[in-house]
Amino acid sequence: MPRNAAPGAQPKAAQARAAQLKGASRRPAGLAAGKAGVASVDYGSLPNHVGYLLRLAQLRVWDDFYARLGDTGISPSLYSALILVERNPGLQQSRLGEALGVARSGAMTMVDRLERLGLVERRADPHDRRAYSLFLTREGRERMSSLIARVQAHDKIMNAVFTSEEHRMLMKLLHKFIAAPATRGNAGTDNPSAPGDSPISSRQKRPARSEARAGRRAILSREERP
Repeated sequence: MPRNAAPGAQPKAAQARAAQLKGASRRPAGLAAGKAGVASVDYGSLPNHVGYLLRLAQLRVWDDFYARLGDTGISPSLYSALILVERNPGLQQSRLGEALGVARSGAMTMVDRLERLGLVERRADPHDRRAYSLFLTREGRERMSSLIARVQAHDKIMNAVFTSEEHRMLMKLLHKFIAAPATRGNAGTDNPSAPGDSPISSRQKRPARSEARAGRRAILSREERP
């Protein structure tokens, strides 16, 4: 800190970060409450889009998550990875990426980070020398109960806005939405093609599905660096 700085003054970088988080937490709250929002911005049809509202909800959840677990170095994606490794000892790194819906490079980055934190270790897969199996370290096993308790406290705060019935319905609807068959490539049609279509049309759709999946994973990797 500069010699002439006032007592208790924060570095400029810290002040900017604090202001960013403060503004981020204000914007979703204002819009969700139906207020004018940021500087009377006209949001148009955005509040009617499922994806836009889900993104605002995600930002609100992340904001609280980092406030409560920021000192651990654990992000939401890293926590998800820890749970999967804990529940599936020996899980291959590539399978971890598939389970989390991230690209192979994203899974590698997450495991690298967890290794540096001393929570996860790679072991050569005895059945495939090209693959690595993942296990919690001793420290990882010892810290899991504390991490889970802190995330559960975070969830409790997030869920406090709902009644028990509202929470049950929200979870039911989210599971239904996630489990629904994808309809990519059928924009503008009321009857998207169902499974069992001709082999030719199915083969024609595969590149579009692969490109969309790759794009989604790239977005996830960019938006939340583990």
